[in-house]
Amino acid sequence: MPDLPLSFVSRRAVLTGTLATTALALAACTGNPESQASSTASASASAKTTPRTLRLAASAPPIKLDPAIVADNESFRVTRQVYETLIDIDADTGGAVAGLAESWAESNDGLTYTFTLRQGVKFHDGTELNAQAVVANFKRWESLSKTLSEQSTQGFFDVFHYNSSIPTLPTAKDLELSAKEKQDATPEELSVEQQRIQQLADLQKQFTTDLFEGKSEGGSASHFRSVRATDTYVVTLNLRRRLPGLIEALTLPGMAIAAPSALTGGPKDNAAESLTTKPVGTGPYKFISLDNDVVRLEIFADYWDQKRLADNKQHPEVVLISAIPSPYNREGALLADEIDGFDMVSVDTMRTLVRNAKVVVQRDPFSVLYLGMDQRNKWLAQPEFRQAIAHGINRSSLADKLFIQGSKYAATILPPALSIPNPDDTATHDSAKAKELLEKIGYKGEEIEFAYPLRVSRNYLPLPERTFAQIAEDLAQVGIRIKPRPIAWTDGYVRTVQSNKFNGLHLLGFSGGYRSADDFLSGILANKENEFGYKSALLDSQIMLARSIPSGEERTAAYASILKTLDEDLPLLPLVFPISALAFNGNVTFYPPSPMLNECFADVQMTNSPSISS
Repeated sequence: MPDLPLSFVSRRAVLTGTLATTALALAACTGNPESQASSTASASASAKTTPRTLRLAASAPPIKLDPAIVADNESFRVTRQVYETLIDIDADTGGAVAGLAESWAESNDGLTYTFTLRQGVKFHDGTELNAQAVVANFKRWESLSKTLSEQSTQGFFDVFHYNSSIPTLPTAKDLELSAKEKQDATPEELSVEQQRIQQLADLQKQFTTDLFEGKSEGGSASHFRSVRATDTYVVTLNLRRRLPGLIEALTLPGMAIAAPSALTGGPKDNAAESLTTKPVGTGPYKFISLDNDVVRLEIFADYWDQKRLADNKQHPEVVLISAIPSPYNREGALLADEIDGFDMVSVDTMRTLVRNAKVVVQRDPFSVLYLGMDQRNKWLAQPEFRQAIAHGINRSSLADKLFIQGSKYAATILPPALSIPNPDDTATHDSAKAKELLEKIGYKGEEIEFAYPLRVSRNYLPLPERTFAQIAEDLAQVGIRIKPRPIAWTDGYVRTVQSNKFNGLHLLGFSGGYRSADDFLSGILANKENEFGYKSALLDSQIMLARSIPSGEERTAAYASILKTLDEDLPLLPLVFPISALAFNGNVTFYPPSPMLNECFADVQMTNSPSISS
């Protein structure tokens, strides 16, 4: 078979010649899992003794199986099967639909939400879901220690900004350039100064009102007020300030409802410690084991949504998720039929997979890769140096060479799907401009430490070593010297680059959990002082006020203003909006791709492989 140009690879799926893989590709394009492959008589006979088993390879093992205190997608890949949330995500639209709550109502002032729970839902330990169980989860989240809560970026503390405080606005004098700075300032810099002063004046008007209502057990800018069971299956949630994106935020994996029996019995600082290794939820799959980096899940016989399972008679009965860090080893395992599919397909493996009649199912881009620039570093503290980096890196070339076709370079940290306009005059690749800025500040080639992860693939960073190499080459061409700092992902890469002990450049990214600008901004900037050495009361105030504005032109303008502030301060450089992808063999005939990674294996359709033993 001749080489296939990558332009032939569609954004959602690659068609192959087999009936099963063609069915998968068509289903992935339409989001309609109606196609079902027929089985031979021998396969049917085998299915009576061997459960339909989905063998999936991930790029890393889960860190913890308690979604309330974890932030990595490999952990969420497992917990999304075991747990469920009050609100679910529609597979076709990405919008909010009924989950464990079959309905909900919002008060006119937006401060009270009433959720009516489904009846007849059981946890995997046999106990019933009721309002008291939901309240128990909220009470547990609210009481989590700072150490535990900081481990999550898609849970209670991020949805309600529970530990946040109302920022202290700077004065106009704080924003003015010094006399010496004004002498050397460009017209653009003087214009930025005036814009900042005007932004401050606008914010000060809003700060004259009572921004939040009622007492808070958390920070002064916490949106959460209280939660209580107002009937056996009714939960009432009260807020201190309107939060228009709340319903969508409740779909986050960190808002999963765990069995109350698992919320006690552990040490004082984490009474629900057992959940880190033995999750207990209401989802379609029960957790069975995690041995040698292989997770085993089995279908939950008493799952409340039996119609979902009956409508898809080809769902996996057993799921085995193994950790294979190298994308090339994952590819080899699929070609050898050792697995049925794997996540984090790289651009390098795409052509081989197509040539071997495998199917690649792509997700719409809803994550961002960025370059962190720690302002505690002598050179990175200077705006001109950060601007030189922004001009020195060829982000378009990076997206084209190392990411799946259709990935685009990122001008801001918000994906295009959120429809927030980019600031005017964001930095573009301009080597001459980069060199000019470096000369202006007297940079003579001093080394800048640059951290990047090893032995991992992320949906925003499938090839970390090669991505680092290309960026380092771009920077070398404009005269910036790099000192490589490779760190294995499992050796605490994220913890290292987000600590105040590392003060260089680093690669990291963020995957959106729901369609909200606040999700990206809060998730990426939650630890900005440690990760980027960056503080801005002006930015904090802009973000706090924007999240309470209902959808519309005013909200869009507010977030556009936030992006402008970030573009001027440049604590991080957005690099790429990547398309991520999975690959499958003919055993899998449908897989439900989700930009938010909300992919439930109960919706997968597959035949059974006779080579699989239970």
